[in-house]
This record gives sequence, structure tokens and C-alpha cells, in this order.
Amino acid sequence: MAFNKEVPVQLYYQLTNELRNRIASSEVEVGDLFPTDREIMEQYHVSGTTVRRAVKQLVSEGLLERCPGKGTFVRKQPLQEHLGSLTGFFEEATMQGRNPSADILFIGLVELASSIREHYPQLAQCKWSEAVLCRKVQKMEGRPIAYVESYWDPNCGKALLQQDLSSQGLYEIIEQSGVCRLTRAEQEIFADLAGSKVSRALDIKRTAPVLVMQRLAYAGDNIVEFSSSAYRADCYRYAVELHKDKPAGKMILAV
Repeated sequence: MAFNKEVPVQLYYQLTNELRNRIASSEVEVGDLFPTDREIMEQYHVSGTTVRRAVKQLVSEGLLERCPGKGTFVRKQPLQEHLGSLTGFFEEATMQGRNPSADILFIGLVELASSIREHYPQLAQCKWSEAVLCRKVQKMEGRPIAYVESYWDPNCGKALLQQDLSSQGLYEIIEQSGVCRLTRAEQEIFADLAGSKVSRALDIKRTAPVLVMQRLAYAGDNIVEFSSSAYRADCYRYAVELHKDKPAGKMILAV
């Protein structure tokens, strides 16, 4: 296959899209050895520079992994969450055919001490003096993906205390219990560097990049949950559909 060199789209971009589509199809499986740079050059009639740029882009997206001395291998595609729907990790992963699980580090009733409120200023909006705290590591196919701290209004959170949280999502349990019905959420997403706690939980280097999602979830007019989740940047991404005449959010400049 040869690319159209007459169209105003750089060759490496055309090649990146073609290789990305190959990975997304059933042509290659996770763990397969990907074609060498030389093989790609010969198949698509492009230069080594073009191939290296395309492969580097796919490595940065987490679709490929270069192993020195062994070659380039196909990786599991990052879990993609679609913004705009109020869902949890388990629900998103299951809908995409993945196998989610969780290691529960702590579940119990805690006092919202001043140190916790200072660390998470959003909790100042909550009317509770205590909260049910769930601290866990979300996994996909056994691989750690996210470190989560989830604080619940005790009236709703009590439904979590006697449940198996390793195989079910918190939102699913809350909905099934009938203690409250989640109706909407306010969410912020920003980039950060992993501290010692997050790096240990996710098995990544300290100061490795992470995506942090902080959410206030409501049942009617009442806040029932605040959560802060740190996701491995190489395993998770967000997708949002934008419309020119339908504002969907706002940008906050933290400067």
C-alpha cells in the first residue's frame, strides 16, 4: 500500500492512522510482535524517519511498546472514558469488554478532620462531619490503573460497608441498594505527578505523569460523594464530543 503524497496531510500522520487502525482491528493481538521498521518501510514505501515518527506516536499513546533487543510489541489499548455520562470505572471497563477488579486498601467510617479538608478543599461543600471512605486500587486485567479515594455521605455510604468492593463498582452498589440515586456530577480533570503513595499503588515511578479526576456527585441537590482518582497516563484517556453551539464545560486557568 502506498500513501497519497499529493494530499496536504503529512505522510507520518497518514501512516500513524493506518497503523493505529491495524492495531484496533483483529489483525494483531495484544502481545504480538509488531512489524519491524524495515518491514513497514517496505510495505508502505515510506522513509525510516516517517516510520520512526509514527511508531513513536503510537508508543506515546500506549498502543505499542518498544523492548530493546526484542522488538516492538502490541499493548492493550488504553481504557477510554467518555465524558458526559455519570459512570464509574467498573461500568466503563465492562462496556468496553475489559475485565475490571479492585484491591481494597481501606473501607470504613472516618472523621473529616481539618487535615483532610485542607487536602481536599471540595469537602468544604459537604455538610457531613464524618464520611465513609473507600481507598482502593482499580485494576484492569490484573494491572493497576487508578488509585482512588472516595468519600461518601454516611447515609449513602453505609451501603458499601458490607459489600464485596473488589468485583463491583461503588456506583453500581449504591444504585442497587436504593439508599440514594445519583443524578449528576461536577468533575475536574488535570495533569499531575505521582507522589510516593500513588506511585507505590500504581507501580510507577515517583513523579511519573498521572491524570487526576476529582468529582462531586449529587443525589438531587445534595452532595453524596467526593472522589479523587489518579490514573496512569499511559493506560487511561478521556474522550468528549464537542459541539460549536452547545457549551459543555469551562476552562479553568490555574495560574
